[in-house]
Amino acid sequence: MKKYPLILLIFTTFLGILACREDIPNNSFEKRNDRAYRLLEKSKATEDIEQKLNLLSSALEEIPTSRDTLSAIIYDNLIYYYNLNKILDSSIYYSNLLINYGIETKDTLQIAKGYYRKASAFNFKNDQVNVLRNTFEAQKHYLLAGDSINAGQRGLELSIAQTRLGDFPGSQNSAVWALSLLENSSDSLYMASIYNNLAVTYRKMNDLDESIREYNNALKYVGTQADSLTVMNNLANIYAEKEEYDTSLDLLSSIIPLAEKTNALNRFKDNYYYTLWLRNKADVADSLISIMEARNRDHDLTGLLASYDHLVRIYEEDDPEKALHYANRYYETARKLHSVSDEVSALYYLVNLSPPRASKTYALTYIRLNDSILSARDQVKNLFAKINYDEERKLAEIDLLEKTTFQQQLEVLRGRNRLNIAILLGILLLGSVAVIYYYLKQRHKKERIREIHATEARISKKIHDELANDVYNVMTELERPANLNKDVTLNKLESIYLRTRNISRENTPLPTGSNYQEDLHDMLSQSVPAHVNLYLSGFNEISWSKVSRESKIVVYRVLQELMVNMKKHSDASIVSLNFNENSSKLKITYNDNGSGFSSAELKKGAGLKNVENRIETIGGSFNFHPEKNTGFSAEILIPF
Repeated sequence: MKKYPLILLIFTTFLGILACREDIPNNSFEKRNDRAYRLLEKSKATEDIEQKLNLLSSALEEIPTSRDTLSAIIYDNLIYYYNLNKILDSSIYYSNLLINYGIETKDTLQIAKGYYRKASAFNFKNDQVNVLRNTFEAQKHYLLAGDSINAGQRGLELSIAQTRLGDFPGSQNSAVWALSLLENSSDSLYMASIYNNLAVTYRKMNDLDESIREYNNALKYVGTQADSLTVMNNLANIYAEKEEYDTSLDLLSSIIPLAEKTNALNRFKDNYYYTLWLRNKADVADSLISIMEARNRDHDLTGLLASYDHLVRIYEEDDPEKALHYANRYYETARKLHSVSDEVSALYYLVNLSPPRASKTYALTYIRLNDSILSARDQVKNLFAKINYDEERKLAEIDLLEKTTFQQQLEVLRGRNRLNIAILLGILLLGSVAVIYYYLKQRHKKERIREIHATEARISKKIHDELANDVYNVMTELERPANLNKDVTLNKLESIYLRTRNISRENTPLPTGSNYQEDLHDMLSQSVPAHVNLYLSGFNEISWSKVSRESKIVVYRVLQELMVNMKKHSDASIVSLNFNENSSKLKITYNDNGSGFSSAELKKGAGLKNVENRIETIGGSFNFHPEKNTGFSAEILIPF
């Protein structure tokens, strides 16, 4: 069921009344005999707006100083009448002058009023982002001035701006805040508007039961029959969305005879016939077309949006050609009204109803427009969050300064003394930490140097033991080309190359990112000779993302060292690695069926000592069970 045009109507109903009441300037002022005052009085006596504006501008020129209290009243009148004439840039200009006047004279209420008037001008321009910015400033300064009623009213307007910008959760927060400020107010119109806006946001968030509850709350406060009928119409629409058609039709039947204005009557009847169609596909086309024609005669463009939408819906299955006709009219009208949400709805129909070529064009426009709406909503949420954070911090600072008493100043002095003591202790603590840090850094540096030397020695030994003799043999063969077997020599060179690459891989920095698990698996698989069977248990169940970078490096190097020892010394045919984790530790159990080691042999080996040192640096533990001729087993615990 169509939502947006109907919701816009309820906004218009309430906000139109609020604007009329609030925008009238307060001209109460002590009588004066100067020319500026006489021109102001003369402007109040004429009905011609152009003449009013000329007289007010002349009065402003007669004021000798910008701090004259009469300036604020003249600014306020100029803003009001420029808004009436829709000369909005001038209205914004004088709103800024009113704000500056308040800043110069330290009059917080005038600052608040200036921001409020400025927000009203931007509202006429439909610039809701600037409505939000300036309404927030107005609310803030009304609170600073102790005017909770005006602050609450601005909270409502802030909430409505957020709704129009698509920030529905933020709108609800602002509405609840406005309720807290106005709960003791006798102003029923604002209370009705707050509950109405809450109902709108819940409806947009598809929480229809909450929307019904808030519309019923709004009904308790509405002051006119016309407003009551509009709220009841929206309630009927929600019941129709809930597919409670009989309840919806009963509500609409009760309000149609009470409608006083043609636009309202057409709106209620249009919803009534459309709900009849939703209930049982009743033949209501002629009735809906008659209402559409009446709206067309009355130039009710907002009402036409609903008419076209309903006509598309009833024709789209049985008469797609008619549905396409009304979808085009729907799109044209939405563009005239700059109603982006209705443009998106109309484009959706056009995509589904148009011929393939046109459908593709409409689809691209639909995607672009829909994406821009979603992007704008995200930007608004971020914008308001930042404004809110910055201003709350400023308000807290201002409040602290304004409420500071002699006792608080004394407490500040005591606090400074405590702070000085804390700073002294902090310096001592930092000095101690620096000394400890330097000591640990130096120790770590020495360990790194030792590790580098050990790595260099290991590489040198490996090159000497595994490569040097083979290189020498190949060189010897090449010196005797007559006896050279090319294929054998090439195989030897390839073997030398592969072993050289393996040495390089073993000593390059380890990647510890998303490919770590795959790299570790490859290393283990490639480290096992062809005659050895490797069994990995629980390897894929480990949450490697929980393991720190340092721990990943240690696990890799430790397992690499164990595999090297296995190849060199154990003569094993089976190697098993079991991986297991709990909430705080990773446990790795190594077993092979090789020849094992005696305790004496283990003490002589530098490799396993390096393993133990690596694990201890990250707070882990390494336990092995030396026993000759019974295989080798070890247990490694690594903290997360």
